[in-house]
Amino acid sequence: MEIEVEDSDSHAQETSSSILSQCHQQIQRKLQTSSSANAYANATADALQAIEDFASCAHPSLTARIESLHRQIQDQRLLRLDLAESWEDRTCADFDLPTTSPARTRTWRDRRVGILLDRDDAKIHYVENFIAPDECAAVEAAARPSLHRATVADGAGGSHLQKSRKALQAGVRVPWEKEDEGDLVAAVSRRLYEYVNDATGYGIRTAGQEDLMSIQYFGRGLDDPEPDRYKPHCDGQCDGLAFQKAGRVATMVMYCEAPEKGGATNFRNVGVHVVPKKGDAAFFSYLGSDGKVDDRLTEHSCCPVLVGEKKIAVQWLRLGVDEENPWNSFNTLNVKIGSEED
Repeated sequence: MEIEVEDSDSHAQETSSSILSQCHQQIQRKLQTSSSANAYANATADALQAIEDFASCAHPSLTARIESLHRQIQDQRLLRLDLAESWEDRTCADFDLPTTSPARTRTWRDRRVGILLDRDDAKIHYVENFIAPDECAAVEAAARPSLHRATVADGAGGSHLQKSRKALQAGVRVPWEKEDEGDLVAAVSRRLYEYVNDATGYGIRTAGQEDLMSIQYFGRGLDDPEPDRYKPHCDGQCDGLAFQKAGRVATMVMYCEAPEKGGATNFRNVGVHVVPKKGDAAFFSYLGSDGKVDDRLTEHSCCPVLVGEKKIAVQWLRLGVDEENPWNSFNTLNVKIGSEED
């Protein structure tokens, strides 16, 4: 089963060009048949009237067509979401399914990058050989003393335990002050920030960002009734609306250990399937140039981990945070803590 996301830009351009061309021809004929007497005196009035006539011609047609396209988009969205649930179940159960073939590839600092989705508001990349074994070991060692059960946002500004997410996690503070000394956590963190900014142009800075997160899933056999997993979710808003300041805009998932069976990263609404490979990384962003976030295109899951272990280092990146306004000064609704009642 394949899921194709159709970009509506070409439809919009074709429709608007057709309507504007018709109106252009109509106004042109009117000007050509008008009296040439007193042409100079009437030039300004004719031009203004032509503008009014053009707007009167185009407005009703454009309005009706835009409304029609909007309904089509909503119908397609509902169909996509309905198909996505079935696609999720099928792909998670197929242990032989490879990573989705890239639309194209490129090279970033001698690393092969597969472009799996490339839209203005949503990008998904697969980067080979992104994190080294000693960097993974450094992240895991720093996380080990504080590993705990993973939580999810509760919809009210906080977080809680939830059956939809079963894993261990721990935040790792990036020791930027040791970067010049060759600290491994700082080194891989600098690399991921540079990659994300190269890929998006967001200009994300390190100050005020969330800790690097170490997340671990453990397989307990094919018959495990409640395997470690993370059901479909979004890292940011993914509601298609205007971006909320200080919210997440991109994610980098670095694979330190890959399970034998299960554990794929699934983007069910766009038909993208990523099979973890030790040392590789999956990057995705979800903010468009118009200031709006994607509409669930980067919603993703961790398929059940059944055999082996999946260990990842994850960085969630935000826009609008800094030293004075760090990530933890906002709740999980991106509301500044202490201003909820303002």
